[in-house]
Amino acid sequence: MERALKAGPVLLRIVLVIAVAWAAFAACSEIGGALAGYDGRAGRRLGVMGWREGIPQVVRFRRFMEAARAHVPAGSTVVFTSPSDGADQQFFRTRWAAYLLPEMDVVPLSDPAATRVGQFLLGYGQQVDHPRLELVQRLPGGWLYRVRPVTDAP
Repeated sequence: MERALKAGPVLLRIVLVIAVAWAAFAACSEIGGALAGYDGRAGRRLGVMGWREGIPQVVRFRRFMEAARAHVPAGSTVVFTSPSDGADQQFFRTRWAAYLLPEMDVVPLSDPAATRVGQFLLGYGQQVDHPRLELVQRLPGGWLYRVRPVTDAP
C-alpha cells in the first residue's frame, strides 16, 4: 500500500516533465520557423508596393529615371509603361515615376488621354513598337521614345 502511494507523485512528475519538454520543443519549433521566414526576406521578390528607398529595385528604377531626365525637357508630358505583371504593379511603378520626375507630367499608357497628350514615352523594362514612336535613347533598364503628333490626312 505504501508503495502505491509513492508511485502517484512519481508518475505525476514524469507526466509534468514530458509536458514541459513537449511545450519547449513546440515553442522552439515555432520560433525557428518564424525566424527562418524573417531571415529569408532579403531573397524574397518584393512587389512594387513594398519598394523602399535604397533597395536594388528602386536603385535601378531611379537610375532609369535619371537617365530619362537628361533627354526630356521639364514641363513635358511623359507617358509611362512597364511590364504587365499586374495592374497594381503598373500603378505603383507609375506613381514612382511621377515621384522621381516631379518636373514632368507622368501619365500611364492605360490612360485614354495618353495617346493625345503624350510627348514622350518611357518604357521601363519593355520595348514598345508603334508607328508614332521614334526612339530617342536606349536607357539603362528601358527605352525613351518621342511621340509623333497625329497627322490628320484629308
